[in-house]
Amino acid sequence: MIEFTEHTVTVPHLPESLRGLRIVQLTDLHRSKLTPDTRLHHAIARANQACPDLILLTGDYVSKERADILPCAQILAPLRARLGVYAILGNHDYYVDGPAVACALERLGFTLLLNRSDRLDNGLRLVGIDDDRHKHTDVKRAFAGVAPTDPTLVLVHNPALVELFSDRTCVALAGHTHGGQIKLPLLTRREVRRIGAKHYRAGWYTVGNARLYVNRGLGQVGVPFRFLCRPEIALFTLIPADDNP
Repeated sequence: MIEFTEHTVTVPHLPESLRGLRIVQLTDLHRSKLTPDTRLHHAIARANQACPDLILLTGDYVSKERADILPCAQILAPLRARLGVYAILGNHDYYVDGPAVACALERLGFTLLLNRSDRLDNGLRLVGIDDDRHKHTDVKRAFAGVAPTDPTLVLVHNPALVELFSDRTCVALAGHTHGGQIKLPLLTRREVRRIGAKHYRAGWYTVGNARLYVNRGLGQVGVPFRFLCRPEIALFTLIPADDNP
C-alpha cells in the first residue's frame, strides 16, 4: 500500500565526496485511530531496509491525543541511519503538545531542528523551519550562519513556507498536505489551500532558487482512508548540481 518513491536530486555546491548520499524522508505519521499502526511499523522497517545515510522527519507525528505521543515514539524508535535522524514538528504536534512531542523525539536520540541549522561533518547543512500555524516560524534565525555556498537541505512542514526562503539556493523537503489524502480535483485543491499550503499539493516544485519536494506522508486525518493518493516514503540520492539527474 505504501509507495516507495526514489529521486535523484542535484544539490548546488554539493562536494564530490557526497555524491550518492542517500536520504529517507518520512512525514505525517499521524499516529491515531485513523492510521493503522501496522502501516507505520511497515514504513519504519522499509525505511531501514533502504540503508539510508540520513533520515529526515518533517512533522505531524500525532493528530489529537496526547496519549498517542509515547506509542508513536515507540514506533519510531527502530529508525537507524549512519548520520543520524533529524526532525522538525508539524502543526498537529503543537495542537497536541509540542514540547512533549519534541521531548519524546529527543529521548530517541533524534536531533530537533526548530528554527536552527546543523552542519554535518561532511559539510552538508541541514536547516529546520518551525511550524507556521502556531506562529513559531523564524526563517532568519533558522538560516543564521548558513553561507550561500553551503550545500543545504531544508526541513519544513508546510510547503508554502518555501516562499519565505526562495532566495536561498537549496532543496526543501515538506509534508503537511497528505497529497490531498482524497484526490478529487476541486475538493483536493480547496482542501490544500484551506490548510495554508497554497497550490503545493505533492511532488516537485521550483520556487525561486529553491527546489521543493512535497511528500504525501503516511497517515490520515478526518477520515480513516485515502483515495487515489497512496501513502509515501521518499528516498533521495544526492549528486552535485553540475550533473544531470
